[in-house]
Amino acid sequence: MLPFPGMNPYLEAPDIWPDFHDRLASVMSEMLNVQLPEPYYSRLQMRPEMGVILEAGTPRHIVPDVVVARYPQRPAASLPASTRSTETLTEPRTEVTPGIDMRIRTDLIRHPFVEIRDPVRNHKLITLIEIVSPSNKRPGPDRRAYETKQREVLDSDVNLVEIDLLRGGQRLLPYPDLAEVVHHLACHYLVLINRQRSRLDDGMDYTLYPISLYESLPCLPIPLANDDPDIALDLQVVTQEINRRALYHRMIDYSRPPDPPLSPADRIWVQELLRASE
Repeated sequence: MLPFPGMNPYLEAPDIWPDFHDRLASVMSEMLNVQLPEPYYSRLQMRPEMGVILEAGTPRHIVPDVVVARYPQRPAASLPASTRSTETLTEPRTEVTPGIDMRIRTDLIRHPFVEIRDPVRNHKLITLIEIVSPSNKRPGPDRRAYETKQREVLDSDVNLVEIDLLRGGQRLLPYPDLAEVVHHLACHYLVLINRQRSRLDDGMDYTLYPISLYESLPCLPIPLANDDPDIALDLQVVTQEINRRALYHRMIDYSRPPDPPLSPADRIWVQELLRASE
């Protein structure tokens, strides 16, 4: 078993997070379907993301890809252009100048999320459960797309649950007052629940679940329609089931620090925790 009481910070690494994200959405949907009363059902949905962020105005992929490039071979006796005299051509050349051939990855990244729907009302969407991805939290097209979807849901009659289990990046907080409260909480992770019936003309009610690296993950109330009672979704049990299935301890090198890095105090705590588990 992994030594962490709740979220494992090593799962946030770019090469592991996509797998964890997929499993998190899948296991949550399965566990919800065990508990949901009739006629509700939960289903796993996907939307494409580019996985591109903007840093210093330059786009780059949040998940590193292998780029294959083939450079033209220069003649052994050739000199740098700056040391050669300018060549005067009398006839057009028939041999083309060699370029650099390369292949880049253009396929989109899958972003899984969970929906709860009601078949009695023509399969109406009742509750949307979003799992924030790394590219949602950095400037770029995926963040803009998430914020557009977030606004559409907040303007609708759909409940919204947002699960952010990433320490890096800027949180997706649509209101300044909400951002100020979250800033003062200074939490590692965060869950936000916004109920459709709490959206009033003069305000917007949220339930916040600030999560520390040092504690277990919360058991969340998942809202349904009208006056139907919430159902409980235990994030701690969900992640324990994922760890049992995924065998992440075989993928992770715990002798190295997590990515993204921890604060000095958190790093010491993690090191002591790992030493105690040896």
